[in-house]
Amino acid sequence: MKKLLFLTQQRVCCLLAFYIGILLNLPIFLRRFHQLRYDALLSTGIEIVAAFALVLFTTLLASLAGRLLFRILISLLVVGSVAASYYMIFFNVDIGYGIIAAVMTTDSMDLSKESIGWNFGLWLVLVSLLPLLILWLAPLPEAVLHRRNGGAMLRRAGVMVAAGLCCWLPLKVMGKHQDSLDRQHNRMMASYGGVVAGTYSPSNWLSGMGLLAYSSWSQAEDSRKLFDPAAHFTYTPPKDVNDLYVVFVIGESARRDHMGVYGYARDNTPNLDKEPNLAALQGYSCDTSTKLSLRCMFVREGGASEAPERTLKEMNVFSVLKKQGFSSELFAMQSEAWFYNKALADDYALRETIQSEKRNVGKPIDDMALVSELKDSLDRHPQGKHLVILHTKGSHYLYTERYPRAFARYQPECMGIDDNCSTQQMVNSYDNSLLYTDHVLEQVFNQLRNRNAIVFYASDHGESISKNMHFHGTPRNVAPMAQRSVPIMVWASDKFLAHPDHAAAFAQLKMLAKDKTPVFHEKLFDSILGCAGFTSPNGGINELRNWCHVKQ
Repeated sequence: MKKLLFLTQQRVCCLLAFYIGILLNLPIFLRRFHQLRYDALLSTGIEIVAAFALVLFTTLLASLAGRLLFRILISLLVVGSVAASYYMIFFNVDIGYGIIAAVMTTDSMDLSKESIGWNFGLWLVLVSLLPLLILWLAPLPEAVLHRRNGGAMLRRAGVMVAAGLCCWLPLKVMGKHQDSLDRQHNRMMASYGGVVAGTYSPSNWLSGMGLLAYSSWSQAEDSRKLFDPAAHFTYTPPKDVNDLYVVFVIGESARRDHMGVYGYARDNTPNLDKEPNLAALQGYSCDTSTKLSLRCMFVREGGASEAPERTLKEMNVFSVLKKQGFSSELFAMQSEAWFYNKALADDYALRETIQSEKRNVGKPIDDMALVSELKDSLDRHPQGKHLVILHTKGSHYLYTERYPRAFARYQPECMGIDDNCSTQQMVNSYDNSLLYTDHVLEQVFNQLRNRNAIVFYASDHGESISKNMHFHGTPRNVAPMAQRSVPIMVWASDKFLAHPDHAAAFAQLKMLAKDKTPVFHEKLFDSILGCAGFTSPNGGINELRNWCHVKQ
C-alpha cells in the first residue's frame, strides 16, 4: 500500500497504458506476428508502441477532467478492454461495429450462457482487479489546470503530445511504407492505421462505440428530417417473403460498353454470358461520383434534390425492407459510412474491419472478401427474410490493383500511377478489372443458387478513359456518356423463379434486356421492391417505374 503513495498520476497512466495497451493485447500481437506476410517484426514492434501510446494519450487526456471523473472514465476503459480481450483471446472474435451494436442492443437476459458465463465473469473480475486497485487507491491529485500549476500542466501537455506522436507517427510511416510496397507489388491494401485500429483493444471497441453513436445519431436525425416511405405507405410482401434473400451488389466505375455480356468485342464476362437467369439491362447512372450516386440511386423519384450536392430528402429502399421485417447486413470495400447508416443495417463492416479479420490479414483489398462475408451472413440467417448489401471496389482506378494476376488476360497493362500509360494499356487494365467483376458476381450467385434469392447489381457511375487519364465526377449535365452508361443486372435463383408471379415479373426484365430498353438508377427503389414481389395498394411503389410490373 505504501508503494501506491509514490504513484503520481502520470505514473498511473503509464502503468495503465502498459497493462491495457500491451499486456491485454499480448496474445493478439503474437497472433498478428505469425499472420503478417511482410515486415512482420517491424510491424508488430510499431503496433506495440502505438497501442501503448494510444492508451497513454487517452488516460492523460482523461486526467484533465478531475480526479473522480478520471477514475470513473478509466475504470470503464479498463473493464471494457478486459471484456473485449476475453473474446479476442479465447474466441478469436473481431471486435467492431457489429459486435458493439449487438452488445448494446441485446437484452442481457437473452444472451446465451456460452457468450456470458462464469468463465467470462471470473476473467472480468480477476483481470480488472489489479488496474482498478491501482486506479482507486493511488492518491491522485486534482487536475492541474490552475495557473500556479503551470509547470505541471506544461509537463503533462508535453507527455500527451509525445504520446500522440508516438501513436500517430509510426503508423503514418508504416502506412507510407505499405503504400510504396503496394506500388512495387501492384496491389492495394486497406489503410494500415485503420487495420491496426480494428485489430487491438481498446481502439477497436472504442471506434465501434463511436461508429454506433454516429449511426444512432444519424438515424435519429433521419427520422426527424427525412421522409420515410415505410411510415406513409403500406407495403404488402410476397407470399414467399419468409425465406426470401435479397442481395444488392453496388459496383464501382463499371461501364457496360466494356462488358462482353453487353456486346463488347472482348469476352470479359464469360460467367455472366452463360447465366440463364440473368437480365443485363441498359443502365444509366443518376450521377457521376460514388457519393452523389449513392444519394440518388436508392430513393423514390424526388427523394434526392436535383442540386449538385444531391441533398437527401427521403429514406432509401433498404430502410423500407428493414421496416418490413428483414434482417440486414452490409459489407463494404469502401468507406461511405453516412450511406451505410441510412440503410439501417443490423451490422456493417468497412474494408479496414474486414481486412483485419484473420483470414484477410496481409492480403490486398479484394472484392472476393465480400463473398466470404456474404457466405457467413447467409449462414447466420438460414431462415431467410434477409437483405445483404455488398459495396465493391470494382473498377476504381488504379485498375490493376483490382484483380489478381490470374485475371491479367489483356496485355500490356498500366502497372502504376506514375507510369506513362497509353490508352490501350489503360483499357486493357480496365477490361481485366471487369473480368474479375464477372468472377466475383459468379461467386455471389453460387452462394444463392439453392436458396430463394434475387440479386441486383448496379455500378454507381462509369469512367472516362484515355491516355494516362481516368475520369469520373464530371457535372452530370455535361458529363460524357462513358460516365453515365452503367451495367444494371438482375439475377434470380431457380427456386425464386419457381413462383409463377416471380417468373412473370422476371420475364418483364428479360424483355427489357432483349429490347435494350434504357433503365435508370432513379427507378431502383420501385424496381427492387417490385421485382422482389412487394406491392403497395396506396402508392408506395410507382408501377410506372417498376421494371417488373406485369400489365394485367
